[in-house]
Amino acid sequence: MMISSLIIEINKVGESMNGMVSVKEGKRNLISHNVVDFLNPDYVYIPILEDFSIEIETNSQVFKEEVMLRKGSKLVYAPISGTVIGATESMRVNDREVRCVVIANDFREKVNHKKSAMKYINEYVKEDFIELIKKYNAYEGDIPEDIKVLVVNGIDPDPFEKTASFIIDNHSSQILETIDAISSILKLDTTILAINNNDSENVINLTNNIGTYPNITLRLVPDIYPIGFKEVLVKSILTKKQEKGGYLYLSAQDIYTIYNVLKRNKPMTERLVTVGGNAIDKSFVVNVKIGTSLSDIIKNCCNIVNDDYYVIVNGLIAGKTLSTLNNVITTETRSIFLNTKDTQKEKKCINCGLCNSKCPVGLNPKYLKDHKRADRSKCIHCGLCTYICPSKINFKPYLGGNDE
Repeated sequence: MMISSLIIEINKVGESMNGMVSVKEGKRNLISHNVVDFLNPDYVYIPILEDFSIEIETNSQVFKEEVMLRKGSKLVYAPISGTVIGATESMRVNDREVRCVVIANDFREKVNHKKSAMKYINEYVKEDFIELIKKYNAYEGDIPEDIKVLVVNGIDPDPFEKTASFIIDNHSSQILETIDAISSILKLDTTILAINNNDSENVINLTNNIGTYPNITLRLVPDIYPIGFKEVLVKSILTKKQEKGGYLYLSAQDIYTIYNVLKRNKPMTERLVTVGGNAIDKSFVVNVKIGTSLSDIIKNCCNIVNDDYYVIVNGLIAGKTLSTLNNVITTETRSIFLNTKDTQKEKKCINCGLCNSKCPVGLNPKYLKDHKRADRSKCIHCGLCTYICPSKINFKPYLGGNDE
């Protein structure tokens, strides 16, 4: 798809950065520095995940942070307090119809009991640390016994998102405290926080405060796409020996979620989400409850200026196109865009070779499009091939990506 208000430049960088591009924002994509709060939706919708049992009854009262769904040791928590009014099948997650528990908000934010804060979060032992982050779904992966390297990604995966940047900007002291605590708890040798070198406010803020945390190395990386993708970032900042030896990778959102777990035993009930696109009157970052519908956010926080739009989540370049705003915010939602539909038609390939030469993992998207049985396992689904194609070819359906 083509994004009308953008200019793209091929970035001539070193060999290690080969295959990436620089993307400049148009005026419509400028985002206010102030976070918009939308924390009082009338209803939230909690997807009933496969094999999870429902722990609350219809018409019962539920407290904020109360367990709603359970599958063994995995738990799903209520983001608000209110009344459970039943289940619905009218809502979607990533455009797939999903049965959801519906909670009517009482706007009181009642909790069953307040939890005292841990004064020094670096005093946890490793076993308790792992148990807590698993209990509160702060991190799904395994933490190997002999891990020695931590990579924290403070870069937004998509150049039109500001979610990670805002998390660091609004919670920089908590981010640094938590990274330092993880380094201490896990007895790591190397801890790297990577941010975009054009993220000027965070560069200044973190540079001024990083000296208090000698265990953390701040790494400034070029403002090129798709440097914010795990596979690309890791190869850019770790040595081959460090990469081969194993590492723990966490996002800025992971770090802030872990902070709340370690500090207050609190699950994630809210998250920052970038809202943008040229079909709405402004672009902004909103703090929103998990389970809020996209339609409620758009209706209450901005105005639609062009009704001929499509909805895309988690990045304009690599994101998934949705058929409706009746989707819900999950713990994985980073951004929502309403963009005007592109009237330019796909043309015949001119064999320019851009998709091949600019693929960050060295694939040939045209070959993969033409050969259904070719190996696509290395594709990171960054969408760069589709974005730079002068013939407007959408490669995503042929690569097993978001718009398949």
